[in-house]
Amino acid sequence: MSHDLPEKTREIFGKKPYLALYFREPEASSSPFRLQEAKTKGEVFLSRNERALASAVSPRTQAVRQLEKVKIVPTDLVAVIGLGNPHLILETHLKMEPGQILLLIDNEKELLFPLWKDWLEPVMDIPGRHLFLGEGSLPILWNYLESLPVERVSGIRIVRNAASVSGSETYYAEVETRLRKILSSKMSDLLTKFEFERIWVKNSLVNTANFLSPPNPKTRIESLKNRFEGVPSLLVSAGPNLRRQCEWIRSVQNKVFILSCDTSLKVLLKHGIVPDGVMTLDAQTHSVFHFLGENSEAIPLFADLVSSPPILRNLKFRSVVHSVTAKYLVDASGELKREATAGSRSAEALLGQIGDVQSGGSVATTAFDLLRGLGCKPCFLVGQDLAYSGREIHSTGTHHNEKWLTLLNRKTSLEKINEAVVRKRDTRYVPSVTGGEVLTDYVLDLYRHWFEESAKSLDFPVYNVNTQGAKIENVNNIGPEEANSILSGFPEHGKFWKEFPAWKPETLNETLPGSPGRFRKELLSTIESIRSKFSSPERKRDSYENLTALFRETLGTWEDLRYLIRKTEVYILRHKDTLEESRKSQLFLGAILKEFSGLKRKLLAGSDQ
Repeated sequence: MSHDLPEKTREIFGKKPYLALYFREPEASSSPFRLQEAKTKGEVFLSRNERALASAVSPRTQAVRQLEKVKIVPTDLVAVIGLGNPHLILETHLKMEPGQILLLIDNEKELLFPLWKDWLEPVMDIPGRHLFLGEGSLPILWNYLESLPVERVSGIRIVRNAASVSGSETYYAEVETRLRKILSSKMSDLLTKFEFERIWVKNSLVNTANFLSPPNPKTRIESLKNRFEGVPSLLVSAGPNLRRQCEWIRSVQNKVFILSCDTSLKVLLKHGIVPDGVMTLDAQTHSVFHFLGENSEAIPLFADLVSSPPILRNLKFRSVVHSVTAKYLVDASGELKREATAGSRSAEALLGQIGDVQSGGSVATTAFDLLRGLGCKPCFLVGQDLAYSGREIHSTGTHHNEKWLTLLNRKTSLEKINEAVVRKRDTRYVPSVTGGEVLTDYVLDLYRHWFEESAKSLDFPVYNVNTQGAKIENVNNIGPEEANSILSGFPEHGKFWKEFPAWKPETLNETLPGSPGRFRKELLSTIESIRSKFSSPERKRDSYENLTALFRETLGTWEDLRYLIRKTEVYILRHKDTLEESRKSQLFLGAILKEFSGLKRKLLAGSDQ
């Protein structure tokens, strides 16, 4: 790195350390990039090998006219693709608020030096502005986007410098596609959080308080990490193809550890196959229908801490093995960040290390990462159609199928019910394992993308044993015969895990840092204190700012409780300029009383009080 860098540049490096990577090598003496004066006085453009990358007459006018067609609002994330027009960088920057996210992206690192001093340095000095140059910077860009809080982001605006983009169309098209896909996934995650985060917190706290309560003995996934080293796993999902594979599953069950998603449990049991474990993730109580009418007493339930408490409290399993959903992200500064589900901090303070599992948003993606954590390898996927194979939603035998059978009459068939569901979805065609195309939808395609990305990072093969459904890239899409050939090289396992406490609960001996009874008592006391303070009539006269300060003070160490009202806080933040002060206070007070009363009811329902 050059030691002659200006003080301002070094100051920027302190705030955005990754930028220093671009200065490790000195400017090339034969750089193809040159900053040239345009015909209009005071304006410049960038050229590459004497080819102009913007208007040589008036690049500023070109930039202004281009931006007139783009409506940028303060909640937009903006990306400038191709940096050949310096005025496009500056004009876009000037249209945006400080702190608003602006991504400057180009596939050429060498244009840094002619642009830095007068054009890039002043922009990079502003919070929220970031620069990504060259293919080597893309992992930093993707990690930055993955770790980006999107509470104040409403959409993405792409501004393209046509002359730059035309020089490497494939590169920029792939960058733009992935930008949109990541932001779309993040927005989907945010909407999911807004919808379910309050339930997650309540369920996590209730399940933590009930950790030592009957009827199911409970343990943590951390105690099983890497104890299945080298054992092949079979992850069973409820796709339409499952029913065709049940005979094959029965034939290999002595060689694989079978983990069933909750939706596929009924199908397996109907075919006489008892899985070695079943995974549930859903925080809502309707998940109970996947278990009703079945004998699950011999099967451990692998349950995320946010799982519905009535399922854990009212149904009998061999044991309950808790885990926490978390993901690990590298931010733009290169720092590794752990992002765990709301409610996990309080749970880990009481229970100790529970064990992290990463999720792509479905039970199957969570189960897949759980098997990786157990040490199982390789992994075989069954029923993972991720598509509407035969225009069906699920395999026959699932709870959904049982429910629909009660609706059949002369005018209503299963095909008609399936078709009605499919028509409501955002559908598309994707490559099929059979070589053609198969119908899927937006959500299923997100899960497919998650499997494809996850499979890249594994040190063992993943096999999708399917005769229909979507093709999953980076995974070996094979049939049952080839799977048999692969498994012939593995010995029978003898179900050695039956000696582990999760399958032999009488040997469970959980040592906890805290007391669940005291945890419940202190939590109820905090809830009562908050309800009492914020139901007082004089609170209605307080400003929103004073109410939030009082709320933080009353929470004390129970930081997780703040997630109960985060949706309301974000709503007020997004509309702070249009909401009257009295309306802000009214919304805040209403959210507190509603959510904390609901949490109290859930806690008391799970106790002996």
